[in-house]
Amino acid sequence: MKYKLGKKEISGILGIFVLVIASMLAYYVIFKGGNIIAALKSLLGSLKSILWGILIAYIMLPVLNGIEKKILIPLTLKAGKTLDGEEGIKRKKKIRNFSILLTMIVLLLIIYGLIRIIVPQLIKSISEIINNFPGYMQNINNLVNEYLVNNPQMSSTIISVLDTVQTYVNGFVNNSLIPNISVIMRYVSKSAMMIVQAFFNIIVGIIVAIYIMGSKEVFAGQGKKIVYAFMEERFANEIVGGFRFIHRTFTNFFVGKIIDSVIIGFICYFGCLILEIPFPVLVSVIVGITNVIPFFGPYIGAIFGAVLLIFINPVKALVFLIFVILLQQFDGNILGPKILGSSTGLSSFWVIFSIMFFGSFFGPIGWLIGVPIFACIYALVARTTDHFLNAKQINGSTEEYINIAYIENGEKKLLSDPENKKFNTGEMGSSIKKALNVKQKKVQKEDEQAKK
Repeated sequence: MKYKLGKKEISGILGIFVLVIASMLAYYVIFKGGNIIAALKSLLGSLKSILWGILIAYIMLPVLNGIEKKILIPLTLKAGKTLDGEEGIKRKKKIRNFSILLTMIVLLLIIYGLIRIIVPQLIKSISEIINNFPGYMQNINNLVNEYLVNNPQMSSTIISVLDTVQTYVNGFVNNSLIPNISVIMRYVSKSAMMIVQAFFNIIVGIIVAIYIMGSKEVFAGQGKKIVYAFMEERFANEIVGGFRFIHRTFTNFFVGKIIDSVIIGFICYFGCLILEIPFPVLVSVIVGITNVIPFFGPYIGAIFGAVLLIFINPVKALVFLIFVILLQQFDGNILGPKILGSSTGLSSFWVIFSIMFFGSFFGPIGWLIGVPIFACIYALVARTTDHFLNAKQINGSTEEYINIAYIENGEKKLLSDPENKKFNTGEMGSSIKKALNVKQKKVQKEDEQAKK
């Protein structure tokens, strides 16, 4: 007699199989997690050109849409040509190709303008700093000597520290640097190759961006087709809506951040001219570029510029540092919110977390894309959480949950109600208060024994 497996037996076998696979995966993640992380980093490294292409496409999409929808399509319709039927499809394709061409011309003109206007100023400023560096060091030396003349004890301490540093530097050069010169040269050559690779990634990224801009509707249509083919209608609609949210978040963040940084760079330049800060173009470019990085960028630009200026004029360095701090307060509280609005909806903590986390995987590009990526993940978690809370009919805002002690039979018990004492909701009290209470009880016990 043949034994026939039923649904319960099949489910049990599948459950055991899934459990075994899950156990093997858990073991591999726990004990071989480094290999997984290394493989992920290698995979992400191979996709850097694609990531650059997506980034460039997102930055230039508003320009493409503006040229296409505001200029070329109205001109085509005004000329009496229709966009319907087979001829219309051909005309749309020509319009798109011409729009991409004009968009890339705009991008190249922007790059050329930056190189033509800013780079000569940067080279002039850097050359002047290098040529005058001995004089800057002499100025600092004179200031230090003038200060130390009136402070002999401080002078002897500093001289002792400098002697120690000099001894350490000489030992480091003779014992570590010179014997390992071949290793250093390999590192230098590796750094040069990384620069070449970055340049190559950007060139390939531009090509990828052209393909993305040319076929953006096709990619969107293919994605929708797959989603509606394999998923239930309601869930598929949620997925499509989620990708629209991701698209808006990335577009608003990148475009808004670039506009914001350009404005801050110009304000910094004119402010440096008014305050007579040396090398205004150089420090303004530094501030504008670093401002693109959320949260940390403004501080990086301020510190870098101040360190550069301190060799030239320490007083001006202090003035610049104060000016940039005030400028960043204006940007963070007035200009940034006006331009970016609530494009991410993340608190400062999650902004820092996303920059550090994605920066560890992608490097500098992770500092840029980390915030919008995590904003999308954050929105997904929030939406999913609200969905399950609504299903349980215990929905509410985060502010309401702050005052919740626990939920019992679907009813919210509040911390402000002294009668709610379950699940460790009572006040623990401080260690000092506990110690005082113990001492007070001990004194009371000794008094009672004395009375007896």
